[in-house]
Amino acid sequence: MLDEYVLLGGNVRNSPTPKMMNAAFGALGLDAVYRASDVGSADLDTAFARLRESGTSGANVTIPHKTSMVRLLDSLDEVPSRIGAVNTVKREGDSYRGYNTDVDGILGPLREKGLFRIRQAAVIGTGGAARALCEAMHVLGCSELTVFSRNPALATGFNAAMREAFPHAEIKLTSLDRPPSLETQLLFNASPAGANGIPLPKAMARVLDAKPLVFDAVYSPVEPGLAKLAKEAGWQAVYGDEILVQQGLQ
Repeated sequence: MLDEYVLLGGNVRNSPTPKMMNAAFGALGLDAVYRASDVGSADLDTAFARLRESGTSGANVTIPHKTSMVRLLDSLDEVPSRIGAVNTVKREGDSYRGYNTDVDGILGPLREKGLFRIRQAAVIGTGGAARALCEAMHVLGCSELTVFSRNPALATGFNAAMREAFPHAEIKLTSLDRPPSLETQLLFNASPAGANGIPLPKAMARVLDAKPLVFDAVYSPVEPGLAKLAKEAGWQAVYGDEILVQQGLQ
């Protein structure tokens, strides 16, 4: 019986994930297929109900559904229970359980660069990838996290949830349009900024004065805006496709 897996996201028609996963299935001799499905926020409930009815073996979840998917699942693994975000859904019997491989996707490239402890970090965005970044920073002992956001309501909810999950970390909210000059070892882009057609705030160049390692979760284009900016400034950068490969290995 053919196992079917689906990538659910707001704009995933050009995602490289199906090609990568189908090649892996073929190499391993697995009777499985992986496809992408564009699903708007208003249609997520209906789309996932159809996947249940068809007995889909599993799904990956990306922007903007990583937090919304939590309420649709029958159970959650430990990490998504703590951070309130999933990127992987697995059918287990007649139920669907949520996991989060974003955390390992972040930790893998950082450890390859020799970063096993980080005290100060900054993140752009307050969605599911930003929550995964908080978990990864907790693993690496981060005690100070600056969060850049343009949406005060989302930022407030994110801040409350992450403070509850990681009470020993100091989490600061600041405007994406007026970023302060700060000392930070890592700048992580968990937003769509820098992807095709979505400009980066010009003021973000100021944050690079601290010479952080720049980790851009965006993987399209291959050299996304923030990582390119860092490279031009002469600083180290990690690209979104490195997360993609690490996730695929999970």
